Amino acid sequence: MTDSQCWTLSCQNTGSSTSDLAKAAAGAGAPAGSAFLLAEQTDGRGRQGRHWSSRPGGMYVSVLLYPSRSIDSWFGLSFATALAICDVVKTHLTDQIVQHDSSLPVPDIGLKWPNDVLVNNRKMAGILLEAHGDSLIIGSGVNIEAIAPIDQNPHPPIAFGDFPGILPAPKQLAESYLHRLQIYYELWERDGFPPVRELWLGQALHMKHTISVRVAGRKITGICNELLADGGLVLLDESGTSHHITTGDVELIGR
Repeated sequence: MTDSQCWTLSCQNTGSSTSDLAKAAAGAGAPAGSAFLLAEQTDGRGRQGRHWSSRPGGMYVSVLLYPSRSIDSWFGLSFATALAICDVVKTHLTDQIVQHDSSLPVPDIGLKWPNDVLVNNRKMAGILLEAHGDSLIIGSGVNIEAIAPIDQNPHPPIAFGDFPGILPAPKQLAESYLHRLQIYYELWERDGFPPVRELWLGQALHMKHTISVRVAGRKITGICNELLADGGLVLLDESGTSHHITTGDVELIGR
């Protein structure tokens, strides 16, 4: 298990990606908990090889870990990471708004399967887990400066800058995030996915609501009934058929 006292954060202005920095560090024998923050990524990546816009003004960080649990259980750290980012977004965004004007409403903040953090139904952060030999690299990006919306995206991007108040600095946000991630990582290392699952369900926006999932070009719509022990969703369609969803893009349509 990683000793939380050993986690470190290295900061640079520009690089291809924080994941590349973490991979190079792993090759050089860096210890678990080594984290890397870039002010700008020139080749940021998201899920399924998608480009992740990483201009200056966001938090782009990767952390290197060596999980002791079997690799087939590492999926649980995707949910743990989402919890850590959700905690940090809630804390910092609430403080930002309340300090500006305590009469303003706090936005709706929660999680969409498998690891998206949504604010007012718009995407605030991206998470990418990459196995690299015996190590795991957890890459995360959080929008701080306001970002242009993406047309025809059911959950377009949103940022701290879309709300009034003083924005958090990337390093400040990264340090808060790593502190929360350490807690969830050590919980997962000690007790596995079940407690992480329960905590994730407490922040989920779509349980018992209607969602659509696009899987291999097919769109399935139904009630999201359950999060299984393997991290998959159970979706009950209008015909009464249950679908075990292990991958796909979720759209919330029943909120």
